[in-house]
Amino acid sequence: MNKETWQQLLSLESRDVTSKWFGEIHFRELNARRAKEINSAAKQAREYFRNAANSNYSVRPLLTFYGVASLSRALLLLLKKSGGEESLTGSHGLETVAWVDSMSGDVAKGLKNLGSLKVRICRGLFADFITQTENRLSVHVNSSAVDWHVCYDIPELGKELRVKEILSRLPDLRRDFEVISKSYKYSDISEMTYSDDNGFRAKVRKEPFNPMRSHFEQAGYNLTDENEMVVITADSATFAKNLPLFVHSYIHKTFGTIPSLHISEPFSGNSHYSQLCITYMTSYILGMLVRYYPTHWMALSSGDKGDEWWPLINRSQQYVEHAFPELIIELINDILKKSKESQGSQPNA
Repeated sequence: MNKETWQQLLSLESRDVTSKWFGEIHFRELNARRAKEINSAAKQAREYFRNAANSNYSVRPLLTFYGVASLSRALLLLLKKSGGEESLTGSHGLETVAWVDSMSGDVAKGLKNLGSLKVRICRGLFADFITQTENRLSVHVNSSAVDWHVCYDIPELGKELRVKEILSRLPDLRRDFEVISKSYKYSDISEMTYSDDNGFRAKVRKEPFNPMRSHFEQAGYNLTDENEMVVITADSATFAKNLPLFVHSYIHKTFGTIPSLHISEPFSGNSHYSQLCITYMTSYILGMLVRYYPTHWMALSSGDKGDEWWPLINRSQQYVEHAFPELIIELINDILKKSKESQGSQPNA
């Protein structure tokens, strides 16, 4: 557990701080009951993460997922203007799709099918999470602070995503993902600018970007090769209509402090998920493997035949533990900052 991140998240366990934040976001008073609900969910999240960090890998991802769900509940109750715990949908908001068909029979063969497993978006906590966070991504361009943010369209319920499709968009997993496949879906950005007048411009490395060229060309972006780099440009209208998917490295940061920015293409069906949502889905996948397929999980983590995915799965667990709490407090701080700026710009503020 990152001590500084959890120290900042401790504010979610304080009635006074939570009430102050709620007032700054919604310009109304937080009632005592909702404050207690937020504080309780945050405290549960801390304990789940703490116990996960001290537990055996036979159960660690499941405890972490409970922590992710609890921290998400605390955030939702802070961001919702009205309605308490009773207004949150009870189910996960994600469901496995025919995993039993892929995992039945020989364990080693089942493990080979991990990348093709699917999850489906349905009514529940995750769907509420996407909506209340506005599918929002905090963007770091040149600093550890948030430079600007993007709110992607909310995907429709019923969307299905493959495990490999999800993990291929997390730059922190690259080293172990390459053992499984070379087709990861992002390229690091060395330069990026945007303005309404001048539009969008980014410079990325050519080699990892090339598999995504056709998507950006069809979306109306102009691509120019410059030695080992590609310059991507588009006017503001094209950029707004066909937003790229941006993702960051949160473990492997630039200069140790700046989340490294990468560009990716949207998921199948041109759907977008913020990095918070991608990380949530990753934790759900790992938790469900542990919960419902313990024999496969133990084989995977014990050096049995078919364990090729283990380094990537292990790295994914480390990523969730590190990144999800940081993404949560980063989003809260960015929303608070924007709320203060909005209030300050009002004529009579």
